[in-house]
This record gives sequence, structure tokens and C-alpha cells, in this order.
Amino acid sequence: MTELDIEKNSSRDDVYDQLRNQILNMDIKPGERLSENLLSTQMNVGRSSVREALSRLVEEGYIVVYPQRGSEVTLIDTERIRQAVFSHTVLEQAMIVELCRQGLKKEQLSCLEEVLTRQKSESNQLNIMDFLMMEQELHYLLSSFCGREYSWEMFRTLDCDLLRLNYLQYTTFNYRIDMSSLTSWEHSQVEGRLLVDHLRRRDAEAASLICANHFNTILWNAGTLQEIYPQFFSGQA
Repeated sequence: MTELDIEKNSSRDDVYDQLRNQILNMDIKPGERLSENLLSTQMNVGRSSVREALSRLVEEGYIVVYPQRGSEVTLIDTERIRQAVFSHTVLEQAMIVELCRQGLKKEQLSCLEEVLTRQKSESNQLNIMDFLMMEQELHYLLSSFCGREYSWEMFRTLDCDLLRLNYLQYTTFNYRIDMSSLTSWEHSQVEGRLLVDHLRRRDAEAASLICANHFNTILWNAGTLQEIYPQFFSGQA
């Protein structure tokens, strides 16, 4: 591969990453129409790079193309969220059992601790997107530690609605109900800490319960978020 080819691939990845992040953080909202020409001008890139990025986003469920109408950001589908939650819970609980059986190495625990530290830093800076990506990285590391990292290819085309719902959850519920309660950010950090601690002790039952509670909380919040942002959702919660 030539240096020019590498630069082209990097540019296309940058366009994809930028568009995906704008969809995830609702800068580009569900139901919004997209124009290749406009995006190309706004991002100062060629239409081919934009077209390729949109094609990847179509494959992952973020965008749908309608004949005679063009591209449009998909509405959040609650049924897709249910299926994503089910798939994550079943697969990750199985990985937790495997990890507890084999035990985590010292360097693996250090990697998990490092992610928790960075996530706390993003929380202090109120950086929701990076906080969300740290959460994803924590769960990805668990799959890689037991040799199941390729299973995340399935989630690449399943998680678009789950991630957008997560973003809404962190932006909407980032407050305290009373002095003793936790914000959604703090709650997620506590879950991550408990999960790592249970894995360190090789307590599969407790770690699996934390995993299930994490994903079920997202599902439980879907109905409330749909009531708050009905324009972003399709179907019934």
C-alpha cells in the first residue's frame, strides 16, 4: 500500500468516525436527512469519502436509504435495543464465567483498572462521548481476555440504537434525586468497579449479576426516554 493510499484510507476513516460520533451524540438527530453534497462541503472532503462513510453507517444501522428520498438517520428502534441487551447479557455472562474459571492475569487486571481511571477522568470533564467509549472498551477487553473479541463484530451492526440510548441516558439522568443518590455517570462507574472487583475475586455469580443489572437498567430506562424524546424513537417501548 502506498503512502497516498494510506492517507486516503485515513481520510475515509476520519469521515466515518466524525459522522458516527455526530449521530451518537445527537448533533445529527434521528430522522434527519443527509446530503452527500452538503456533508462533503461541510467536512471539506470528496464526495467519494462521504459516500463510503455513509455506506458503512447504513451497514451498521445508523442510516437508511430511501429510493427517491436519499439518506436519513434511522429512528431508535426499541426492539433492536431489546435484542442487543439480550445478546450482550447472554454472551458477556458466559465470558464472565470463563474468565472467573481461568482467572485474570495481573496485566489484564491492570488494563481494566486503567480504563476505569480514564473513565473517571472523562466523567470529571463531563465528556460524554469518551465516557461512553471507555464503557465500551471495558466490555471489549473482557471478550478479548477470553479470546472472544471477534464476537464484537456482531455488535458492530447491532449496537447503534443501544449506544444512542446510552448517550441519551447519560445526558438526561446526570443529576441526583437526593443527596445519597448517584447520577447515571456515577452509577456506571460503580458498576464497573464492582465488576472488576468480582472478577478479581473470581466470583462469577456476583459479576454476572452486575452485568445483567447494567444492561437491564438501559432497557428499563428506554420507556422513560421514549416519553421524553418521542421524536427520536420508532415503535413502542
